[in-house]
Amino acid sequence: MVNCLDCTGDGHRDRPAVGTCRHCGAGVCADHVVVVEDRLTRIELLNRVVAVEPPARRLRCHRCHTAHEAATPRGVGRRAARARQEPTVGK
Repeated sequence: MVNCLDCTGDGHRDRPAVGTCRHCGAGVCADHVVVVEDRLTRIELLNRVVAVEPPARRLRCHRCHTAHEAATPRGVGRRAARARQEPTVGK
């Protein structure tokens, strides 16, 4: 069983991970996971890009989420990069 890296690193008791960060691969528990939208698209006739609904999910740890937010220039592609914290598993 994989435990949450943030819980272990903070000296808290070991908590089981509910997923892994897509960026760094760390195990994350329900308290440390950030669920963001992953907008997928497909190409239709005449090279028209169409968004696929519903959006997929992407799991990140808080550290990678903060880094991604800091790396995204304000006003440029914010809709695609804007993370929306959704209810997490076990809450």
